[in-house]
Amino acid sequence: MRELRLQKSWTQYDLADETKLRQAQVSEIEAGKANPTLLSLHKIASALGVQVAELVLPRGFVLAQGTKPTGRARGTAAKKRMGRPLRPLSR
Repeated sequence: MRELRLQKSWTQYDLADETKLRQAQVSEIEAGKANPTLLSLHKIASALGVQVAELVLPRGFVLAQGTKPTGRARGTAAKKRMGRPLRPLSR
């Protein structure tokens, strides 16, 4: 985060102003002393012009492009497990 901020020649105060966060909070996040919320990460990433993933993943880590999410069952067996759709209550 610090490197991205410095690439824009911004101070911590500049980043705080852009994100509406406190300068002390920006400092703590950069130093690894605070755990930012997802909203704070989104604000910081937007201000710096990057994706949130670029702030939290190790440098050099590459996300696969065009892959489908895993963990969801597909096919007939999955449909049976999911159950039937809800119907409106009859009056």
